[in-house]
Amino acid sequence: MRRIPRLRRPSGLSTSTSRSATVPLVGQCPFSSSPSSPAVHRRPVPAKFQCTQFGRLYSSDRQASTQNPENQSKETKEALEEELAALEAEGLDITENEVPQQWSTYAPPPQRSHAERFDEVSDPSYVPAMTSEGLDSVGGLGNWWDQQTNWPKSADFTGFKPLNKVVDPVAIETAVRRAVVEAFALRQAGREDELVGVWPTAASGELSRLLEVDIKVTEDGAVALSGDLSAVLESLSWKDEPSTSSDAALSTEEAQRYKESWGNGWKAASLSDPRIKFAVTKRVFQLTGQLVPDHQLLSINDVRSLLHVVQTPPKSKTLTQEIQERRQDLVQLPNVSVATKRVTRGDKEKAVGRFKLVEEELKKRDLPLEGHGFTRKNRELSRLKGGV
Repeated sequence: MRRIPRLRRPSGLSTSTSRSATVPLVGQCPFSSSPSSPAVHRRPVPAKFQCTQFGRLYSSDRQASTQNPENQSKETKEALEEELAALEAEGLDITENEVPQQWSTYAPPPQRSHAERFDEVSDPSYVPAMTSEGLDSVGGLGNWWDQQTNWPKSADFTGFKPLNKVVDPVAIETAVRRAVVEAFALRQAGREDELVGVWPTAASGELSRLLEVDIKVTEDGAVALSGDLSAVLESLSWKDEPSTSSDAALSTEEAQRYKESWGNGWKAASLSDPRIKFAVTKRVFQLTGQLVPDHQLLSINDVRSLLHVVQTPPKSKTLTQEIQERRQDLVQLPNVSVATKRVTRGDKEKAVGRFKLVEEELKKRDLPLEGHGFTRKNRELSRLKGGV
């Protein structure tokens, strides 16, 4: 009977391999020779290749400093004194009022105070409490960091999109019209590099002049603007002085009035240019909070298709609402009643007054009065959200 020959042990796992006296990373880690290990002659490693025990990786312009921190602080103080001496030599008067104050992002909590020990209290009638029952809580941070009064207005975060999303179709159409006018105005002025930038929000007077600009669209989708374009370009320029007026917003009546004066011809404006499409969708997101999904960007070729994406169609009316609006003759019949929801057996019992008897029987059997109160509606949904 044939047998499988025994395989040789791999040479890499042989236990008879003699240990090498070479210690790795000799130039990087300290080495202490002992009498049992032979001495090995090596060249010293240059200092620039040596690293400390807790070495770090730095960028090319920020290397680890090997100087003493005390020496660095002394050098910094000496440099500051030299700068002050140079300024005084030039005849400049330096006062404390001219020193810029450090910008603080929050109001720090008060300093912690400690009460006296019970053996240090001078009042002879004082009796220390053995438990915390009945004692009032004094001090503590509590909700210190959640209070708006402890944070300055300058530290408030200003996001790109508005806090409340605009869902009114008329207001969204007004914002799209404004974005189209601003984008094509920058193109006509030769400022296409500003299409990818962040634009400021216009004041109420600038917004009215901006919406009065006329848009003329040719058969091939080209756009020509006519009106006060200088006001449009001025509204897109950031001003150094802070604006005291709040963000302009149109009422529903004003937006509807502008919409009727525009017509529908401007909706054929072409958005095939990627730069114009990006500028318009970015501006619409900034004004209304309506974000165009990435998978729908390819289907947007003109303003009409963009409005179809960002505008939510009105909710369809129910059958009850249709009957109440169109068939008043049915509603006025004495033997016809229109309900807004499905009429259940409990509703019928309540209508005739028999539900009180049902409630008494349910209470005797310790059962819920309405619905299945002893079970949750969707147990799996609560588990997916982290519930138990």
